[in-house]
Amino acid sequence: MRVYDLFTNGKTDKFDILFSLDEAEEQILETHTSGVERACWTKAALTAIAEVLVRRENDIKVSGEWQEAAEDILNNAKAAFSKFPWHLPDLVAQAPDLHAEMLERLTGSEFGNSISKRAFAKLCKAVVYGFMK
Repeated sequence: MRVYDLFTNGKTDKFDILFSLDEAEEQILETHTSGVERACWTKAALTAIAEVLVRRENDIKVSGEWQEAAEDILNNAKAAFSKFPWHLPDLVAQAPDLHAEMLERLTGSEFGNSISKRAFAKLCKAVVYGFMK
């Protein structure tokens, strides 16, 4: 989440992001980075995507722009984690599970009513392979 938040607040360089971490976050990174594999970075990115959607749920409910919000969040995550060793195509492979996780975590049913699992998978594929933005 911290990487995503820093990126969306204007820190786009990997080293700027790393230098923005506080001591506790830096210690966690140092402790766990040596054994962190691509799968862990991928899981962190996917978890961050779900968390951002949950955080923004109330604002998105007001606008009703679920498709646009999901596209924006996915594109920001793609850019935010691009300098880290996550496996971007896993976003496509994990799209159905990510959709289910968001349905479970969101308080309302608007996301599921607005974006089906299939539509979400297509959106993920479009973001990953550059069909939009």
